[in-house]
Amino acid sequence: MTFRNYFFLFLFGLAVTVFIAQFQHIPGYLDSDYYFAGGIQLVNGKGFTEPYLWNFLDGTTSLPHPSHSYWMPLSSIISALGMWITGQTTYASARLFFLLIAALIPPLTAALAYTFSKRKDLAIASGVLAIFSVYNAPFVGVTDNFSLFMLFGGLYFLVATQLIEDPTRIRNWFLLGLFAGLMTLSRSDGLLWLALTFLFVLWRLPRFSSRILHSAFFASLGFLLIMAPWYARNLSVYGSP
Repeated sequence: MTFRNYFFLFLFGLAVTVFIAQFQHIPGYLDSDYYFAGGIQLVNGKGFTEPYLWNFLDGTTSLPHPSHSYWMPLSSIISALGMWITGQTTYASARLFFLLIAALIPPLTAALAYTFSKRKDLAIASGVLAIFSVYNAPFVGVTDNFSLFMLFGGLYFLVATQLIEDPTRIRNWFLLGLFAGLMTLSRSDGLLWLALTFLFVLWRLPRFSSRILHSAFFASLGFLLIMAPWYARNLSVYGSP
């Protein structure tokens, strides 16, 4: 696989995602709307707060109140970044980076396929299938966490395959923790990927106790680099991480 192959997969993926976006002028369902609204709050300087009652799970007694007590904040942060760059609080601006992330999924899928098969034809076919993903196609470019989980999950597996060959790469263990943190900041069940990383450490380094601790430490460091600020915010707001 060459850079040219990956680049054309990216361009075709972007073209299809942008085409679909022309039919989506507003968030089409509640989760996407929530992340979009959270991004508007951030870009308007109101922080992680919401002036509406979203659900009854957090025992809200007044408005405004802290946001993202149920959903995680990364999609709102990325939405806010798009609106901040364009200077507009529109849905098109909010999804700017989501369109770019969605376009990265086909070349990433091809890279994964090539890593496992070492066949260019299968890699390109996999990338094309990721472009025309049928059910997922309307969702990967919206203000939600679909494309985020695909991106960070794909990168996680690319890094993990290198550790199958050489489990002593400390940088890779750090990156696994980092991607697990990014997935957790996208969805709360991303925390399971940190647990998976620890199991992976035990599997790849069963006879090297010092290396187990070393690798687990750097994986935890990567995870906390992403999640520690959010846990600190939760402690200050709710008294619990």
